[in-house]
Amino acid sequence: MESLDWLEAIMDSAVLLDKAGRIINWNTGATALFGYAKKEVLGRSINFIYDRNYPFPKLIQEITSQQKKWQEDTPFIRRNGIKGYCKSSLCGLPLNEQNKMTTLLVHHNTTDYKQTEENLRKTNHHLQQQLQTIHAGFRCASGLLIQAMNHVEQNERKLRESELRFHLLAENATDVISRHTPDGTYLYVSPASKMSIGYNPEDLVGKNVYKLIHHDDLTKLKKVFTRRRENINNKPLIYRIKRKEGEFRWFESNIRLIIDEQSRIINEIQLASRDVTDRILDKKARLRGQQLAHVFRLSTMEEMASGMAHEISQPLAAIVNYTRGCVRHLQNDEHDRDQIKQIMTKAAAQAERAGEIVQRLKNFFCKGQLVKTPCKVNNVVRETISLVKNELTNSKTKIDFDFDKEVPFIFIDKIQIQQVILNLIQNAIEAMHENHIKEKRIKIQTKATNFETIDITLLDTGPGFSKEHITKVFTPFFTTKAHGRGMGLAICRSIIEAHGGQFTINANTNANGNSWIRFSLPISIQ
Repeated sequence: MESLDWLEAIMDSAVLLDKAGRIINWNTGATALFGYAKKEVLGRSINFIYDRNYPFPKLIQEITSQQKKWQEDTPFIRRNGIKGYCKSSLCGLPLNEQNKMTTLLVHHNTTDYKQTEENLRKTNHHLQQQLQTIHAGFRCASGLLIQAMNHVEQNERKLRESELRFHLLAENATDVISRHTPDGTYLYVSPASKMSIGYNPEDLVGKNVYKLIHHDDLTKLKKVFTRRRENINNKPLIYRIKRKEGEFRWFESNIRLIIDEQSRIINEIQLASRDVTDRILDKKARLRGQQLAHVFRLSTMEEMASGMAHEISQPLAAIVNYTRGCVRHLQNDEHDRDQIKQIMTKAAAQAERAGEIVQRLKNFFCKGQLVKTPCKVNNVVRETISLVKNELTNSKTKIDFDFDKEVPFIFIDKIQIQQVILNLIQNAIEAMHENHIKEKRIKIQTKATNFETIDITLLDTGPGFSKEHITKVFTPFFTTKAHGRGMGLAICRSIIEAHGGQFTINANTNANGNSWIRFSLPISIQ
């Protein structure tokens, strides 16, 4: 009984085996673990509880002879067929009362541990699979990110190269390259702005281009800046822009709108502009030159017709008087008075008809009503100088201006006043050329006097007028030039007087013999 007591005191499963591995004793812990009662297992081989056969006789012999201990994790099968796990420990016991060797087999139930371990293993396996999936996703995402970053880097490099090329072109172009916000504010302007309009790029960035545009051209520029679609047939826009010094210059701009494709909102406006003032003025000069030439021809014909009418009308009147007197004397003669009368009457009628023709010629070419518009005299002078720019260059003649900046607007026939200035300049150039003047220079002055008239004075370095010539220069057909017609100054004076002004020539008595010509125009005429 003592053996049973200590065996039952073992909380785990405890089984006594003989040397053949058969069950000698079986405690309640074994019954609880395996589900078999003691009477059901006594004498049976212990292997019946395992799912495999272990060599217990051999193991028992080794333990008893070599004082070893066997221990192993073993799966088992309960009576109800449910599998479990236990840690089996086999050790030898001292000889019993019958001097028989017995062996104690202890089972420590590890089923819960094994199940927990298995669950943890499965969970770990599942987590490893998830982790591998996540790692694969990370690797894929990293690859895509690296690829995207490479594309971004390539695009940024291309953009930097494009911007570099743009800046290289813009920085070295003679045209003014500029970028603007939709409201016209400068975002960028190339260095060519300094040469073209007098402003450094930093002076313009942040300022609005509309403040520099001529008010007559502002509407058409705003219309182009606010259109919502890009026209592939866009024509360059020509407009006037004010230089830093205040002078307006003609510019031609190719305009490109940067428009958002979805919202159709204008993001930016780009301009490539060049100064075309010389081209515009040359074109206007040709048209103005044709107009002036036409006016000059008409004025010349007017003076010639007027002079011819005055000269021819007197002998015609005498012919009429003589022929009529002859008719009266012949009326008292015995000759064929009717025939003579008829002939002389016809002669008188033809003479009268000639007078009428001359009178109609004079009336046809005489001046009509002036076409007056408000003008600034300084601008009229500058435009006229542009008409003879080539002639001034070829003759190596320099023009000096001395303008009164406070001169008001006056109402004049611009073409006719330009004809006067043009005629006086051409006279000065020809006079200096014929007298072989080395330093050819013409000075033009404008001055407002007492807010009543504006004086325009021309001085040159030519020989001037002698006192005896001054009294004759306005006489038609009088000229001091070898091939002159003698009509220019007469026409000029008639134009100025038609405007209500005065024409004056002064013979200077100083050492260089220079003279000046001045004409005045009233301010209040309209």
